[in-house]
Amino acid sequence: MTKILSSLFVFLLSSIFTYGQPQLFMRTMFWGSTLEISWLCFSGDKVVRNPIYGVNPLQLDREMKDNGKNVATFKRNGGKMNIRWGDGREQNINVEYKNGILSAFDGGLCSSAKPFGAKAFQDRTYSGLATYGNVTRTVTLFLGKDGRFAEKRIGAVSGDGNVTTGVASASSANAGTYTINGNTVVFKYGDGREWRAVGQPYDLGKEEIILGDQLFKRQ
Repeated sequence: MTKILSSLFVFLLSSIFTYGQPQLFMRTMFWGSTLEISWLCFSGDKVVRNPIYGVNPLQLDREMKDNGKNVATFKRNGGKMNIRWGDGREQNINVEYKNGILSAFDGGLCSSAKPFGAKAFQDRTYSGLATYGNVTRTVTLFLGKDGRFAEKRIGAVSGDGNVTTGVASASSANAGTYTINGNTVVFKYGDGREWRAVGQPYDLGKEEIILGDQLFKRQ
């Protein structure tokens, strides 16, 4: 009986990513005081890290074409996943589960993504700050209940060397319309550009949201 139950448990775990709709997980990891946010979307025997075309629906063919290095074929092997990425890299990733749901992936904590409500943004302004090495990026977003947005990005690069030390910065302001579908927010800019951001609410009592790899706090 124990052997049968064990086999059934393994089957249920393996079926999580094999059948039904794609499963989206947010993965978080701290590097010192810096929070790293990434996304894992499992569909069949494929996993897409940080989808660039959203996940509602997951456009696997487009991801494989334009984001191939972040698309992998995976196979479960006990507490590991054998992964082969689109650029040929192979990894044996440590994974953990809680109540049959992925809870850790390669040292980062995972949680099932919570979708946005259809009217998640009601004339609110959010700001986010991200730092990558010597690059700092600040983004301010106004999200209107009428489906319009205004954005301001400010980036700064600082560095030091044997000869010079300096800071180079650039800023831009943009506006357009946005739509929400589950965990995908599509921003369409006035100049024709489009940003499909994977995200979710991140409510710790502060009305925070996550878009892409950035945590935004309500101002």
